[in-house]
This record gives sequence, structure tokens and C-alpha cells, in this order.
Amino acid sequence: MLLALITTKQLANSFNYRAMEEICRVCNTKSGAFTNIFNDRPTLETCIADMIEQCTGYEVRPGDLLPENICPACLEDAVSAFNLKSTCEQSHKLQFQAMGVRTVKYNLTDKDWSGSRSDKSNNMETDAECSQDTGAKTNYIERPYKCFHCSQSFQHKSHLSEHIRTHTGELPYRCSYCSKSFTIKSKLERHTRTHTGERPYQCSHCAKAFSHDGTLRIHIRTHTGERPYLCPHCPMSFTQNSELKVHIRTHTGERPYNCSQCSMSYKQLAHLQIHTRSHTGERPYQCSHCSKAFKQNIELKVHIRTHTGERPYTCTHCSKSFAHNVSLKRHIRAHTQKNC
Repeated sequence: MLLALITTKQLANSFNYRAMEEICRVCNTKSGAFTNIFNDRPTLETCIADMIEQCTGYEVRPGDLLPENICPACLEDAVSAFNLKSTCEQSHKLQFQAMGVRTVKYNLTDKDWSGSRSDKSNNMETDAECSQDTGAKTNYIERPYKCFHCSQSFQHKSHLSEHIRTHTGELPYRCSYCSKSFTIKSKLERHTRTHTGERPYQCSHCAKAFSHDGTLRIHIRTHTGERPYLCPHCPMSFTQNSELKVHIRTHTGERPYNCSQCSMSYKQLAHLQIHTRSHTGERPYQCSHCSKAFKQNIELKVHIRTHTGERPYTCTHCSKSFAHNVSLKRHIRAHTQKNC
């Protein structure tokens, strides 16, 4: 579930505006892979800001002095919460129509939607019952756990405890493998899998498994062919929002990643990181067979073939195979020239 957002006044007292640009709006933590909640759209219809607003009841507007970025973990939570809310609303509507009853939409206050089921979740009555009571119906969800730092209140004590950490900065869930710590247990569990290699999310179409459910959802699109992210400039579509963002820069010419040591700029952060190594001399990819190291992982993979003898590029015209794709292309040209 999404953590409740912090009020503008309290954030202003705790952080300066520049610092807020570098933290997640939802969980208040720092991350190097932020997504802007106003500019990015995980779905074509709804931006991230609208998702947060609909799922929390808080007004989210550009220029409200709160951070405009969200971390990957909270983005996944936001999309999941929004999809759950949208799916439930649509499914309930169809189910009630099939049962011959009409739905009664409860008028929740702007802080009452919690995304949790209550004992009064079956909000439906027959047409006859509706005709007997034409007055507005309001369902007030009890929220007995009140935050003493701000005006927010919660249905469950555990949710209050999680929220209070956004005020105190407490990170009680510590990784046993490294120095990182987290506000909630689920984020620690997700992080721990990067150390253990655990992959609990199994693809139902093939043997692959993944450490995050979001990664599995993206992978499944390679089987289903679903490409929900459509380019507004051309007919191309993509399986991931990040791929669409990179593609759009081929239309706009945007190169947001600037080298701090020269005038070069790039469309992708990964390309900037590779370029930066030409200045620093860093070679993070070390060969396990010899002392050589490389700036890019692909360079290491190609080099390792000189040790293993692997030749993955096979000619479709004869039985020859090659360690490098460029060698295969050169060889194929020899076939085509003979046929001319």
C-alpha cells in the first residue's frame, strides 16, 4: 500500500527545496533512478500524479513545493494500487449488472480511501431499496490511529507506524548483506533478493523466474506480444515505459545526460556512464580467466570467448560459426558475392 504523503508545511520545515528534488515524494528516501510523477505515464490514460491522487485522496499538483519524483519501489506500488482500484471498480460494476442490482457509490472524504476491504465492502442494494431511500449515503471509514506529527490518521496501527517513519527518518529494516536499510519490511525483502539471487516469480509461459513481480509482468509481454506504451509521434510501441521514453528522444532530440568533464551528452544514462569511464579510466568488468578488464560488459563477453572457444554466430549457408557477429557478416558477404 502507498504510504501517506507528507504535508507541504512539514516538508518545508524538514528539507530545503533543492534537497526535496532528490527524494521520493512517497517514501522520502533517496534513489538514483527517479521517475517524474507529472511527466511520465505508466499507462496512456493516467499520469503517476493522478494515480497517487486517486489512491490517497491527496491533491497532487505541479509547483506544490513537494518532491516531483518517485522511486522505483514506490512507483511499482502506485501502479499496482491504481490497477487494483480500477480493476475492482470495473469488475464490481459488471458483476452487479449481471446480478440485476445497482451499485451505490459511497461519498468518501478526500482522505478516506484506503485501498483496504472493510466489513461494509458489499456496497449494493436493489432498485426497490434505492427507491425507498433517495438521500445521499455516506460511508465513513474509522481511522482511530492518529499521527502526532501531522493531521493524518489510519485504519491500522501498522500503517501509522510506517507513516511515522517518514517524519522521523527511521529505517529499522537493515540488510544483513550490506549497509542499506529500509522503512518497511517488504522493501527489505525485495532488496535482499539482489544478494540471495532468489527468484520467486515464475513465468507461466517458460522456465524463467524473476526477483520482482514487476519484472515478471514486463517479461510476460514478450510472450503475449502486448506493447502498451505507444509513441505519440509514430506508430511504434513498447513493452516498457522506460523504452518509450528513450525512443521519444529520437523525435525530440533531447539528450538529458550531460558529461561533467566534457561537452558530450546522451539520450540514455547507461551511455553516459560508459562514456565517463573514458575520463576516469574505470574498467569494472574483470575477466575471470585472465587479468584483463573492460569498460563495458559486452566487451567482456566477447573477450571471454577467446578463452572458452564459444562461437555463437552460425552461418545459415554453411556449417561455419564465429565468435563475433561482424565476422559472420563478413563471411556471409562471401556467399552472396559468389551467387552474383
